[in-house]
Amino acid sequence: MRSERLASEAVAVLATAVTDPVADERAAGLHDLVRHWFLANGRFPVYELFTENPADDSLVRALLRQAVERDETFARSLAAAVHEARTAPQAASSSAHVNVSGATGGRYQTAGRDMRRNVDIDLGGLVPAVAAILILILVVVLVLALR
Repeated sequence: MRSERLASEAVAVLATAVTDPVADERAAGLHDLVRHWFLANGRFPVYELFTENPADDSLVRALLRQAVERDETFARSLAAAVHEARTAPQAASSSAHVNVSGATGGRYQTAGRDMRRNVDIDLGGLVPAVAAILILILVVVLVLALR
C-alpha cells in the first residue's frame, strides 16, 4: 500500500507540474529524480508520453510503484522529493519578458513565471496626428514671422 500511495502522490505532483509553471519549479527535484530513473531503466519513452499527456498516467504510476517496492533507497528519495515539491514555498518574485512588435503600437506580449498576457495597443493614429499638428503650428509661426 505504501508503494501505491507514494507512486500516486509522485504522479499527481508531476502531472500538475507539467501544466503549471509554478508547480514545475517546485517539483524540479522530483522531476529530475523520476526522469533519471526512467532513463537509467530504459523506460524513458514511457515518461515522455506521460509528460505529453499527463492524464494517461497508469503506466508511469505502475512503474514507479514497482521501483518503490524493489528499491528502498529510491523509495526514500522519492518520498523526500514528493514532500519537498508539496511543501516548498512559492517564490516571491517573478521575471517577465516583453516582446514588442511595431514601433507605434501593435501586439505586446509579456510572459513570466506566473502569467502570460497579450495586450493589443493601437497608437498608430495618435503619434502621426500629434506630429502633423506640431508641424502645422511650426509652419504657421514661421510664415507669420517672415511677413
